[in-house]
Amino acid sequence: MSQSNTPADEVEGLLFREDAQQRSEFFSERADVGRLLEMVTALTGEIAMLRARLDTHERLAASGKGFDRAAVEAYRAPPEVFAERMQDDQAMIARVFRAVADELDRLAEDPGVQKVLMEKQP
Repeated sequence: MSQSNTPADEVEGLLFREDAQQRSEFFSERADVGRLLEMVTALTGEIAMLRARLDTHERLAASGKGFDRAAVEAYRAPPEVFAERMQDDQAMIARVFRAVADELDRLAEDPGVQKVLMEKQP
């Protein structure tokens, strides 16, 4: 699968914290939830890679030229294939993390949470 040249922190719709310590502070009182989320995130990434490799195998098989490990490793998805894969990945991420997104939406509407967030702003 070809790699994107866009830095992850510039991808629309994604929010990253630069400091690992800040990322872990959210789960400091719920370490088990943080570890579970890390595992789900890692597994989701692995599934995305497996899906991309399967797509590569399917496309090479459909070409009728045959393929081996070298052909799979050398394959570079054309822009339209890459865009299709990205769309599929985004849909999978939305499905996997729907519960997290719903909880964030709920928290964003909570007056108590809004007050705490306002207090933490510089």
